[in-house]
Amino acid sequence: MSVSTESTNAWTRRFPAFESVDYRRLFLSNSFAAASAWMLILARGWLVFDLSDSTTAVGIVVFAGMIPLAIVGPIAGALADRFDRRRLAMFAPAFGVAVQLALAALTLSGAVEVWHVITLAAIGGAAASAGTPALDAILPSLLRSRDHLLNGVALAGIARHGSRLIGPSFGAAMLATAGVGYAFVLAAGFLALSFWQLYRIEFRPSEGATPATAIRTPLWRSLLSDLADGGAYIARDPRLMLIVVLVMLHCGLTMAFDSMMPTLATMVGGASNVYGAIIVGIGIGAVAGTIWLSVLGNTPVKGGALAVAGVGSGMSMVILGLATNPATAVAGAILAGASQSAFVVLLTTFLQEVTPDEYRGRVLSIYSMVAVGHMAVLNFGFGWIADGAGVRLLLIAPGVLWVALFVAGAVMLPELRHVLRRGDFRPRAVALEAASGGR
Repeated sequence: MSVSTESTNAWTRRFPAFESVDYRRLFLSNSFAAASAWMLILARGWLVFDLSDSTTAVGIVVFAGMIPLAIVGPIAGALADRFDRRRLAMFAPAFGVAVQLALAALTLSGAVEVWHVITLAAIGGAAASAGTPALDAILPSLLRSRDHLLNGVALAGIARHGSRLIGPSFGAAMLATAGVGYAFVLAAGFLALSFWQLYRIEFRPSEGATPATAIRTPLWRSLLSDLADGGAYIARDPRLMLIVVLVMLHCGLTMAFDSMMPTLATMVGGASNVYGAIIVGIGIGAVAGTIWLSVLGNTPVKGGALAVAGVGSGMSMVILGLATNPATAVAGAILAGASQSAFVVLLTTFLQEVTPDEYRGRVLSIYSMVAVGHMAVLNFGFGWIADGAGVRLLLIAPGVLWVALFVAGAVMLPELRHVLRRGDFRPRAVALEAASGGR
């Protein structure tokens, strides 16, 4: 056997999801799209802060970019359970290219105003939200084995969360050299590469999809009915309800800090360079955390990892809030990236494991709606309050509250205790019996 073949086999043994050619294409697409997204968060945030000198304005931009997932995402999830998920996913980067080029043109011409950035952030966020549920739902069907699910979700986490390292690194370099306008041009280029990789993925229909030609009621009414059915399915399954509540609290209390980072960077003794270093630090931590998860496999260690990541998420916010110099702020950012990405990857894996394919698009879209919706609202709220109260309290208090709630849940909730001890959920029938008071 040749050295290259041995190296390839060793690589796929460690990362078995990469055995699938189409999964590799999805991974590349996610990587390019996420690099673009994180570059945009950095570039838009600094541009608006520079134009307005207001944390509130930064919070509004972050809110505008995130909130469409709470509005568009659920409908897109229902569509993903009916139609070609690959084609739906391709829409997002294709439209996003046009949006980012428009923002680049406004910025490079010197005509850009805060309201331009807010409006285009909302439009771009809506386009991205239309493709997100389809991207999430198609992932399991691209894997060669269901045993590769944690590895596949963790690698997708590396692509999305780890691109905080790639995107902001390029974005920070652009801010320091060519200027923020060219950061938007590069973000558009990354989206074009994301589109190309999705285009190369083979068609795979949803297992429970109803052909469009068989729909007898108006499409909008069918989609609303499908969405209500997906919500009811979550409500009937205590495992899914637990996951949704956990992600809601976690994202709202430990991940809604983007609007405060420009101010924090200024407070600890820096400007755009320190701001970029904090965002890159989050990416470094995210890469480390998700690579670690990707080699765990389906073992009880997942439960312990969830516990460590949950507590670490809250403590990272405390470290950021107490930081008085750039080194401490970046250290807190690295811990935040590692713990928060690991927690989200584990919850997403559990969700994928217990959700049947015919509900996958809707369940994942509702899950994302809850997570990102709370992040968007609290980013806006924290940014607004921070102009008067300062950022330190708004980092420390939510972090401490999250740790207290997570520890209390681990003690009081049988389903969470089981997950933390065993690394997986009980079968649905067992969970339903326990929830109804049975033994």
